[in-house]
Amino acid sequence: MNWLRVVRSSVTGLFPRLFRAAPAAPRRALIRCSSGRILICLTAVLVQAVSAVAEPLPRSVLIIDQSDTDSIWYHAFSSAFRSALNTGSMARISVYAEHLDRSRFGGPQHDELARMYLRDKFSKTPIGVVVAQGAGALEFLIRWRAELWPRAPIVFAGVDEATVARLPLPVDATGVTYRLAFRDAITSARILVPGLKRIALVGDPFERQAVRGHYKQELPAFAGELDVIDLMGLPMAELRRRVAALPDDTAIIYTAINVDGAGATYLPNEALAAFADAANRPIVIDAESNVGYGGTGGLVVGAGPIGAETARRVRRIVDGEAASAIPISKGGFARRVFDWRQLQRFAISESSLPAGSEIRFRQPSVWEQYCWQLTGIIVALALQTAVITWLLIERHRRKRAELESRSRMLEVIHLNRAAAAGALSASIAHDINQPLGAILSSAEAAELLLAADPPNLGKVKTILRNIRESDQYASEIIQHLRKLLKPRREVELQEFDLNDAIAGALHLLLPEATKRGVGLIANGLQRALPVRADQVHLQQVILNLATNGMDAMSDSAPGARKISIETALTAKSEVEVSVADSGKGIPDEKLKAIFDTFYTTKQHGTGLGLSIARTIVETYGGKIWAENRSGGGAVFRFTVPLAEARAP
Repeated sequence: MNWLRVVRSSVTGLFPRLFRAAPAAPRRALIRCSSGRILICLTAVLVQAVSAVAEPLPRSVLIIDQSDTDSIWYHAFSSAFRSALNTGSMARISVYAEHLDRSRFGGPQHDELARMYLRDKFSKTPIGVVVAQGAGALEFLIRWRAELWPRAPIVFAGVDEATVARLPLPVDATGVTYRLAFRDAITSARILVPGLKRIALVGDPFERQAVRGHYKQELPAFAGELDVIDLMGLPMAELRRRVAALPDDTAIIYTAINVDGAGATYLPNEALAAFADAANRPIVIDAESNVGYGGTGGLVVGAGPIGAETARRVRRIVDGEAASAIPISKGGFARRVFDWRQLQRFAISESSLPAGSEIRFRQPSVWEQYCWQLTGIIVALALQTAVITWLLIERHRRKRAELESRSRMLEVIHLNRAAAAGALSASIAHDINQPLGAILSSAEAAELLLAADPPNLGKVKTILRNIRESDQYASEIIQHLRKLLKPRREVELQEFDLNDAIAGALHLLLPEATKRGVGLIANGLQRALPVRADQVHLQQVILNLATNGMDAMSDSAPGARKISIETALTAKSEVEVSVADSGKGIPDEKLKAIFDTFYTTKQHGTGLGLSIARTIVETYGGKIWAENRSGGGAVFRFTVPLAEARAP
């Protein structure tokens, strides 16, 4: 039988690829062949092996995952794997997935049950490539691949470099490794806790951990540098109590808890969240799937990039490339990631982190959240401020101009009153002389009566009464004239009876009207007419209109010269004052222009009287206009609002 062994060795040595590719049954048949039938068996095996090599792999892949279906790591891996596998390919590759759940149900009996389950389930489903996700899944496939999927190459993923180095990989196996070392966790702990003296280990016992089991061999290297607080395998309640009372110079290194000391099962991220809120020290993590569940951060490995790289290798193999020709990818999937919320909780400055660190869950500032909106608001406020400032400046300028204009107008109005008083002065002086002469005559008569023996006291009393009346009349004329001539720098608003203003104007007009032979007629309402204005200003309006009417009647017969002043109420709560004359009237083409400044129809007029009258009336919210009377002459009308009724 020695020659048979030589032939068998030669076949397997000369054609190792063909021998491995041949189905298990032909290989067993080749080994069992007797010496007399060796050539026939060899021929059959070679034919089947060559046929197997030439036949393309099925376009299907089976993922054997070491964790359970709820694993966040696996979901990230699977999502990236499936996305990258069929991107840009017209021929779709089917994906199947099975979970060993070795973190909770490890051991030979569990593996045997899984083997029988997978053999029966996929007995009629061709598999082109088997993906081992995790070290536990890779160990399972190395043991049972020859029976379950002998033709399917193995692509492993999520396995650290140390585990790959110790496993007997098949020739047709390739994959993606990452570097997961206990030293990296210590480095992260020293970043988070300057002056680190202690580390607290939290997780399942290393013997039960498929991923980080080698940490147990690496741990003694740091025994001389750091004190180790062993919190592994504790019940969750006890763990929460212990992590809440750790010394200040301590960092917690979390691996994974799948089953705690009380037998309760967890997903690793769930277990982290279950005790992280009670921890009084930063928690170092090494898996991206644990970021956001209470861990402070560290050098973490992400499942997404590993899944995408694994899918690209599977696709190359399915498309015809030999797995043995694809080198194993090492490292490159870890980066430093930290949780901003935990950094704030433990007062860890971002400046103390290594350059290039990724900060997650940072709460953006108001400016970062609403940059464009705030910029728009600031620009709008700036423009609004500029506009408001400009408007305030313009308002100030306009107000100052209005004050100057009003001051000039008051001066013009005062000059107009002075001019009117000058025009009336001769008549007023004559009118004052009458009561003064009467006073003198009465005083002389009183002296004579007092000198008589006996004195006539009754007549003296009558004379004294006449003296008092004459004096009062002269005093009223002087008082009205003083008011008319008094300079005004500001308008004196007051509420008064318009009838009083008309009466005062008549006192001043009466001497001039008598001199010119003009009859004054006043027909007012028999009621008070309260208005709010400057009384002297309204007297000036009446004087201007009346003297203008007397000037218009200079050519009329003495007996036909009449000025009538009337008052009436309008429907708009206004009082209307009309000043009518019996002159020739105003030419129709000049009616609209007679109130314009410097416009006059008189030979020696200034053109200011009617213009000033219009300015005064409009200042107090009224209006003024002129009309021709049907019977001859003109009438000037103006209105002013009635003052609001005062509360009793």
